[in-house]
Amino acid sequence: MGKKYKRLFEDIVSETNFDIAYKKTAKDKRRSHSYLEFKEYAALNLKLLREEIAYKAYIMGDYRQFKIFDPKERLISALPFRDRIVQHAINNVIEPIFEKTLLPYTFACRPNKGTHAGVVYIQSCLRKPQATHTLKTDFSKYFPSINRSRLYQEIEAKIKCRDTLDLIKTIVPDTGTGLHIGSLSSQLWANVYGGIADKFIHHELKPFAWARYMDDIVVVDNDSVKLRDMKDRLEQFSKEEMRMDFSKWSVQSLSRGVNFLGYRMWPGYKLIRKDSVKRAKKKIAMFKKMNDQGGLDRFSAAWKGHVSWADSHNLLKTLEIDYV
Repeated sequence: MGKKYKRLFEDIVSETNFDIAYKKTAKDKRRSHSYLEFKEYAALNLKLLREEIAYKAYIMGDYRQFKIFDPKERLISALPFRDRIVQHAINNVIEPIFEKTLLPYTFACRPNKGTHAGVVYIQSCLRKPQATHTLKTDFSKYFPSINRSRLYQEIEAKIKCRDTLDLIKTIVPDTGTGLHIGSLSSQLWANVYGGIADKFIHHELKPFAWARYMDDIVVVDNDSVKLRDMKDRLEQFSKEEMRMDFSKWSVQSLSRGVNFLGYRMWPGYKLIRKDSVKRAKKKIAMFKKMNDQGGLDRFSAAWKGHVSWADSHNLLKTLEIDYV
């Protein structure tokens, strides 16, 4: 089971930790009203917030919710500024603990990982002789479907500090289903929950290669029949152990490429997915219609970074974005 951690609460409520949490929360929020309001009396506000937690008087604020449609509809939840400080303070202490429990083949929301690291890893695997077919699948409604009782089995396997567990439960209850998309703590716990599937894939299915990015999974091996059997076993395990269903899945030859993290990959090259290009065209048209040059410049910079990882030299010209 590994090391269990019993004395964490004092580290969480320490003045140094809250100062760090405050700086992390304030990053990219310096023009927001909530930041400016908190900043006016930052030292006092941080002291009072720490005391609320230390004396078990902390009550989390209400989520502000809004929808995004990129690429599909999602309900995003945002906490007040002071509550995001609390989440950073908790994560500063416990995230390294759970980071050690994650296998190196999961790439979402982790230090030195991310989208492009996942793409580079999988494409390198596709170049090996053992790679002839891929299984691609993802979980249906991943965040809303997470079983919190099962999640807490993973949390309590590592954390034995009762005060810390009680604080975590003020943010994520230990009963019911679902995590809020957009919450800092939800990113960590969704990764920990996905780690249940990771261990099954790695230690039980034992494919040649695999990777996960939150709810998105790709498995690589040399036999389509073997991969279909892996799919059946993983689907059954996910239903029984995680209360999760697959959204969709496919097993196909490597000659058809593999869709993963916004790219369609083969051993020797990769392209931007067509649906990503369509969304980019819509955004560019929207910025131009609104005469929003600042928005267009920011989007163009981000898109250039995304495209630079693919073999798409003519794509930016098609989109009327200059390479610089």
